[in-house]
Amino acid sequence: MRFYNTLHWKQHACPPDCLACEQACIHRTGADSPDSAIKMVHHPGEDLHGLMACLQCSEPSCQEICPTGAIHKDKEDGVVRILQAKCIGCGMCTMACPHGGIHISSGQAVAYKCDTCNGQPQCVEACPSRVLEFFSAERISRHLQEEDFLVPGTRACSGCPAELGLRHTLRTIGRGAVYFGAPGCMTTLMTGLGDRAGSRLPYFSCLFTNVPSTMTGVYRYYKKIGKEAKLVAFVGDGCTADIGFQALSGAAERGENYLFICYDNEGYMNTGNQRSGTTPLHAWTNTSPVGGAYRGKEKNNKYLPLIMAFHGIPYVATASIANLEDYVQKLKKAMEVKDGLAYIHLLVPCPTGWKAPLDSGIELSRLAVETNYFPLWEYERGQFRFTRDVANPKPASDYIRLIGKFSHLQDTEIQDLQESINDRVSLLQSLVKSGNNKNY
Repeated sequence: MRFYNTLHWKQHACPPDCLACEQACIHRTGADSPDSAIKMVHHPGEDLHGLMACLQCSEPSCQEICPTGAIHKDKEDGVVRILQAKCIGCGMCTMACPHGGIHISSGQAVAYKCDTCNGQPQCVEACPSRVLEFFSAERISRHLQEEDFLVPGTRACSGCPAELGLRHTLRTIGRGAVYFGAPGCMTTLMTGLGDRAGSRLPYFSCLFTNVPSTMTGVYRYYKKIGKEAKLVAFVGDGCTADIGFQALSGAAERGENYLFICYDNEGYMNTGNQRSGTTPLHAWTNTSPVGGAYRGKEKNNKYLPLIMAFHGIPYVATASIANLEDYVQKLKKAMEVKDGLAYIHLLVPCPTGWKAPLDSGIELSRLAVETNYFPLWEYERGQFRFTRDVANPKPASDYIRLIGKFSHLQDTEIQDLQESINDRVSLLQSLVKSGNNKNY
């Protein structure tokens, strides 16, 4: 399997007037070349400080549009490179790049861009604020199967992180498993349309109320015929926390052996954004409105992963699609459980339903972890531990300011949400410190 590399940077985190990465890039290319492949963007009046660089796209538009074939994507490391001997400086690539990551040299009239310094980017070492990170996809790719089990295209909304979560779940677990779902956003991706399947894997579409009981029946059948079964559910929060919770709780108590994954977008998004048991405090939905005496949801959300841990099942974890390495490692652990239920609670922001920018799914997922709004932890046979310990969490306001369903919040309500986050993290910290918690 090929291991692709890319440069990653924290959005809006660059300090004003810093040019350290540009200077490092210029120094790397040599004194006779005043051009930097990484460009700083500073707009003090708008409090905007960031950068532009090549993202080493999986299907680079610059390569497709180049009339001379001067641009190619390396099959080994994934870096997009320019063969300057073939480049005629037409500039078509600069217009095709949506990220502003490719430029025309001021001296030689040829295109140039970031090539990650062949795996040792000097800008990362030079960055004084640790905004830049060089990310090797090996940390994730080594867990994944080569085949993408979803058919081309998607029926999910633009920018849907749940689709990414489902795709990586299937590529991590892969063949040999039977998958289960219920009415929700991801159902159509698995079932397909008309007589065309959406997945290359066996899939059982259940009702809202009976996913765990259907899985129990299938598991018992496999057990009866003496065949080991790998059963995986991928269902939304409405099914998991509300309508189907009785069946899930019973399966946990009985020790049924399968993996149950809840993709949590904090509401019934597939049917028009109604509140669910995991909808957070003060959040707007169509059934927790804002206006007059109404200020969004009046109660705190049901913290389902902890409820599942207190069933005493072998394995429970929280996961985020912005921390894919953490997620795939937890999937691997969950699939190793042979003596009971394993449960993973995956946060997947819904930009459409949350009234957030369509391209904000990954940023929201990352901020949810960095603010402790959604801490990453696992419970394994009585032992709690954090898998991402946030020593200096950002304030909750950094997270909620990007989300329209919180746009009505006043300072006192933001503080309510911050206190709720603090209380939940304190509870988790006490469970981590207390050691083995098998006997509650």
